[in-house]
Amino acid sequence: YRVVGVARPDSPPRNDVACEVITLDLARPPERWANELLARISPDEIYCLAACHRSSDPSLRDNPDQQQRMVDVNLTAPLALAHAILAARSTTSIVLAASSQMYTPADPAHRVDEQTPFAPSTFYGVMKASAVSAIRWLREQQGLRGSSAILFNHESPRRAPEFVSRRITRAATRIAAGLDRDLEVLDLASRVDFSSAIDVVAGMHVMATSTTPVDCVIASGELHSIEDLCRVAFSAAGLDYREHVRSTRPAGPRPALVGDASRLESLGWKRTRSFEQWVQEMVAADIATISR
Repeated sequence: YRVVGVARPDSPPRNDVACEVITLDLARPPERWANELLARISPDEIYCLAACHRSSDPSLRDNPDQQQRMVDVNLTAPLALAHAILAARSTTSIVLAASSQMYTPADPAHRVDEQTPFAPSTFYGVMKASAVSAIRWLREQQGLRGSSAILFNHESPRRAPEFVSRRITRAATRIAAGLDRDLEVLDLASRVDFSSAIDVVAGMHVMATSTTPVDCVIASGELHSIEDLCRVAFSAAGLDYREHVRSTRPAGPRPALVGDASRLESLGWKRTRSFEQWVQEMVAADIATISR
């Protein structure tokens, strides 16, 4: 494969990716980049992974500019690529990275498959659901080779530090190295459907190369608590998490979402990494970083 990545103009340089990188702001008006990008690369497969998330800064959470950027990046950009494919009468396949945030957690855990009605509780989820609906319509009505991957949590050593999985694995290795003493997390009892990013990418590739494009859930089908993550991560670093981790919320039942990847499995996909394996891989990567 020749792999070409698109990065934001303000992205820090990445020396750990083995691909060509084009700098591009997907929030720009699409008539200025979509057709040109497609003609420049002539791709067989497009993986539309870019997303603007809800800001963690409380002052920006309901900011109109932030919401407009979500519209531009999460909805307008993938549609611009889809329309460019159709305009060029291309056989390029496009896979949109959708999100479990298109649904609302419940207690007991809400099980999600491709037929589950959308019920987003965030603006991010609304934009993702809108993009999935649009790609599906273009596929059914105009013959787009397009599909949407409904992704649950996908973890790897590339995870940014603000994500809870990376916070935990980094904390475990730093505490083991004597650089920190404790870790405070919001909620040890919350449960998540976690997968390895390697398995998720393999699933999207199955979708992109499928003869008949269809939307698919990519998930483990298992729920693990944040406490489970702490237990495995700290154990991999040679520690007992109970001696170092504090939670600010009391234990109790929590609403959750769990994915059903049966459709993707029927196309030949299967997980290769267990919950314990990908956590241990992240810890090993963080240990290697500290040791440099």
